Amino acid sequence: MKLKPVLLIAAGGTGGHMFPAQALAWEFKKLGWSVVLVTDKRGARFSDTFPPEVTKFVQNSSSLRFRDPLRIPKAIYLICSSIFQAFYVFMRLKPRVAIGFGGYPSFAAILIAKVLNVKSILHEQNAVLGRVNRIFSRRVDAVACSFWPTKAPPGTIMRFTGNPIRNTLINKNIPSFYLPSKGPLNLVIIGGSQGARIFSKIVPEAVELLPKTLTNRFKIFQQARLEDRNELEKKYKEMGVSSTVEDFFQNIEKIFSSAHLIIARAGASTIAEVLFFGKPLLLIPIPFSLGDHQKLNAQRISDLGAAICLEENTLTGLQLAKKISAILENQSLAHNLAKAASKNARPQAIQSLRDLVLDVSEGHLVAK
Repeated sequence: MKLKPVLLIAAGGTGGHMFPAQALAWEFKKLGWSVVLVTDKRGARFSDTFPPEVTKFVQNSSSLRFRDPLRIPKAIYLICSSIFQAFYVFMRLKPRVAIGFGGYPSFAAILIAKVLNVKSILHEQNAVLGRVNRIFSRRVDAVACSFWPTKAPPGTIMRFTGNPIRNTLINKNIPSFYLPSKGPLNLVIIGGSQGARIFSKIVPEAVELLPKTLTNRFKIFQQARLEDRNELEKKYKEMGVSSTVEDFFQNIEKIFSSAHLIIARAGASTIAEVLFFGKPLLLIPIPFSLGDHQKLNAQRISDLGAAICLEENTLTGLQLAKKISAILENQSLAHNLAKAASKNARPQAIQSLRDLVLDVSEGHLVAK
C-alpha cells in the first residue's frame, strides 16, 4: 500500500496565523495528503476548525524576545524543548514538505526542516516579514506573500499567493454591496482574534455623537473582550441602539455578508476576509505592532482605495463619528470602497498557495 505524502503545517499564536493554515489543511486533505499541525497552546484554540483527520502536536513554545532577564532560562528551555519535539515529529512522520505560517512553532519546525533537508516554505500574511520569517526567508525553498511587493532580504525566493481565508467563508454566495437609503444599517466592529479594548470605548462615543436619524437604523455587531461585554451592551441599550456583542462570532460569514460598514484592526486575515465580502472598511491599526505591520497593511489597502485608515493614537470619538457618517450617508464613497475591496480580493489565494506547495514538493524551480 502506497503511503500518503505528508504535509507539516506549523502555526501558532493568533487567528491571523491559524486561519490560512486551516485553509491549506483542508485543501491538502482533498488532495489525499496526510496533514500534521504543529502549534502552541494559543494556536490550539483555533485547531477545532481543521480537518478531524489532522494529526496535532501542541508545543510549550516561548517568545524569541528576551525582555525579562529572569525569564531567559525558562525561555531557552522551552525553545530547546520545542526543537526536540519538532525533531521527533519529523523523524516519526517524515513530511515531504513543511510550511510555516508564523508564530513561534514555525521556528522549531522550519529549523528542523533545514537540518533534515526537508523541503520548506514560509507564508507571510502581512506587508512586512515577521521575525521568524525574516530569520529563515533566504534559507527556505520559497516565501509566499499576501501583499505585493513584500520587502524581503536579497536572495529570497518570493511568490505572490495572497492570504487564504477560512474555508467556511470561501464557498458563500456574496451579494453585491448595496447601501439602502432607508431601513437597517449593519455596522460591524471586529477587533481581531485578540479583541480590541479601544473599540469598546471609542465606538460607543462615536455612535452617541451621530444623529438619531442614523443611529435609529443601526444594528451593531461588535466583537469585544469578554470582560467588556456587559458594559458595552449597557451603553448601546441606553442609547436605544440595537446591538449584538460577542467575544467571538461563530457566524462571521453571515455578519460580513450583511454588513454596510466594517470597522476593524488591520490584521492580515481580517483584511483578506473583508475584501472577499466587498464591504466598505474603516481600519484602525494597532499602534506599535511588531514591525509596524498593521500600519503597513492598512496603508497598502488604503492606497488601493479599498479602505479608510485612521490612527489610534490621535483618534477621537468625534473623528470616528465623522468618518462613519461620511461613508453611510454618501452612496458614492460607500460603493467606491466596496468596489475597490472586491477588485483587490484574492479568493484564489488558497489555490495559488496549494500550487506553490506542490511545485516545491516536486522539486520544480520557483522563479525569483
